[in-house]
Amino acid sequence: MNDTIELLADGTVVFLPERLNRDPTVLRGLTNDEMWVALGVGALVGLLLGVPLAIATASIAVAPTSMIVSMAVVLLAGGTLLRRAKRARPETWLYRKLEWILVSRWRLKRGSLILHSGAWTVRRSRRLRPALSRWQP
Repeated sequence: MNDTIELLADGTVVFLPERLNRDPTVLRGLTNDEMWVALGVGALVGLLLGVPLAIATASIAVAPTSMIVSMAVVLLAGGTLLRRAKRARPETWLYRKLEWILVSRWRLKRGSLILHSGAWTVRRSRRLRPALSRWQP
């Protein structure tokens, strides 16, 4: 096996793997940012469920306990679901999907996303070719 690194004349590396610039997977398929969002959502859900339970049971310890339990459940279940959803998709798929949902459902950030429904082509159509061939500089 050849382990030599190809260098250009100025000393830069010819090939760098594309995956070096990706955020590393920290836990169950989640990146660091996604993990913190999942923990925050879990804490909020646990707080919303734990406060009424703490009042009903007359024990203040129920609220933080429900927060910790719901954080663990959201982290484990959310990591599994998100890992399945992100499989075989580009790195920025999740963020573009969330942005599209914000634009299409709640009409937020309309200027930052191009929305167009229709057929896209990468070839010229036949009716444009004669018009382009007549034009000469």
